[in-house]
Amino acid sequence: MSQEYSFTLTVPLADLGVTEDLLGQARHRFPRIRISRKTDRKGCARFYLSFPFDSARPDLAFQEWFTEENREGWELFGPTYGRWGLT
Repeated sequence: MSQEYSFTLTVPLADLGVTEDLLGQARHRFPRIRISRKTDRKGCARFYLSFPFDSARPDLAFQEWFTEENREGWELFGPTYGRWGLT
C-alpha cells in the first residue's frame, strides 16, 4: 500500500489554458507529482494533485510555490494525507 499527500485544485473553466500551462510547470518542477482531471462542476475544472509519501514532503514545497502562482478565483484544498493501492 502506498501513502500520499494530495490537493484538489479548482479553477474557472475560462482559466483552463493558463492552468494547464501552470500544471506543466509543476510537472517539471516536481517530477513525482501525479495529476488527474476530475469531473467539472459549476463552471469550474477540478484537478487531483498527489505526491507519493516522502520524508522530504515535496507537497509542502509545491504548496509554497503554488501560493506565489495562485490567481483570484482559484482554490487549492489540501494537503490531505491518504493511502491507496491494495492491502
